[in-house]
Amino acid sequence: MIRDQTNGSIATPLDFGAGHVDPNQAMDPGLIYDMDSQDYIDFLCGLGYTTKQMMTVIRKSQWTCDENRTDLNYPSFITSLSNQTTSYPIKKKFTRTVTNVGDPTSIYRAVIQAPEGMIVSVEPNIMRFTGKYQKQNFVLNVHVEKPDPKPTYGYLNWIDEHNHIVSSPIVIISHL
Repeated sequence: MIRDQTNGSIATPLDFGAGHVDPNQAMDPGLIYDMDSQDYIDFLCGLGYTTKQMMTVIRKSQWTCDENRTDLNYPSFITSLSNQTTSYPIKKKFTRTVTNVGDPTSIYRAVIQAPEGMIVSVEPNIMRFTGKYQKQNFVLNVHVEKPDPKPTYGYLNWIDEHNHIVSSPIVIISHL
């Protein structure tokens, strides 16, 4: 169990993100969420960063915004609901790409842990890989029935027949 060092309470995904590193398992993660610097540049462009802000963050004077993304290919999923959100339920869709870096032939099944008040689905819920470094996309749908004043946590776990478990936190934060 991971604990918050500041107060000793049980840590949440907001404290530890997608998890802590196990060096032995990190050598054979199974799946990865791959990104490069252009993905971050496109993300900052999508957030509407100014030229000055872009130069400060990426430390370059020239770049190209290929896309205006507001979501990264990241192993965590977070939805922030403002106090101005008035109509519920809220639906959020996340698209991700994973790369198989494990066994060339693997079948991953989605196992979802969703807390009360949150409906989570993933499409497809089974991914079949036939080669190493093969990429596949999936969509995670989060349906929030009603706001909760405290952060709500769930998990998406991709599990294969070779003992790989790729765990991703799902977090809903309501600013009520």
